[in-house]
Amino acid sequence: MLSLAFSKSLYGLVQLALNIELHSHIILIPVVSVYFAWIKKDTLPAASPPRKALAIAPGLAAAALLICSWTTGNFEAAEDAMALTTLAYVLLIITAALFLNGPNTLKKQLFSLWFLIFLVPMPLVIQDWVNTFFQYTSAEVSHQMVKSANIPIFRPHPLTFELSTIEIYVAPSCSGIRSSLVLLITSIVAGELFLQSKWKRWLLVFFIIPLAIARNGFRIFTISYLCVNVGPHMIGHWIHHKGGPFFFGLSLIPFFALLYWLWKKEKKQPVAAVKD
Repeated sequence: MLSLAFSKSLYGLVQLALNIELHSHIILIPVVSVYFAWIKKDTLPAASPPRKALAIAPGLAAAALLICSWTTGNFEAAEDAMALTTLAYVLLIITAALFLNGPNTLKKQLFSLWFLIFLVPMPLVIQDWVNTFFQYTSAEVSHQMVKSANIPIFRPHPLTFELSTIEIYVAPSCSGIRSSLVLLITSIVAGELFLQSKWKRWLLVFFIIPLAIARNGFRIFTISYLCVNVGPHMIGHWIHHKGGPFFFGLSLIPFFALLYWLWKKEKKQPVAAVKD
């Protein structure tokens, strides 16, 4: 019934995911959430009475978001409008779960519920902030890489490199926001599947930030190196315009190396003996 009431908004969300690359992951989020709920169905504890009072807070928050969405007519982009209604939808799902299930059941299905937050499109203000952060940090890393390679470089602006053959500007499109978001979601899912320790899961998630910066920096460095040593025409090469998946694949190597190391350390930890 809830999905039916939000059918128009959900249709718009699907269209957003199909037409804007940054939000293409949204299609898979319900599938992943349902999968985790399903694999834990056999470990659910005995039913306990729900604490219905806990449902008040998310319910009121959802109502406030819907009122804000209905009364605010002018949004800068579709993402901003969809973010409010989708977040309200997710909060109402959580409200229903709190109203119908006891705390023991909810504890087991907590991941499936909060993972739905990735249904919410990223508003423009957050996109701009993330783009700016990765722009400047990636430019700094690539600058250090270029200097380490003994390539002459002049940096009149934090985002501009003047090389012997070409001037390179680190644009917002160089931030790698989409691949970083995909890697973030991957780290959360992998941590839930393979790691038991909470601090190891968080370590894997926070590792994505320096990994994304290093990946972007290495991509900019690669393009700079090719423009100097092969020719300025390399700025139009596929490695610049369509090389994202290649560098994303490279970033998976250290990611899975860390995941494997954390998983192996967890397996080696001795299990405490059970006393009679």
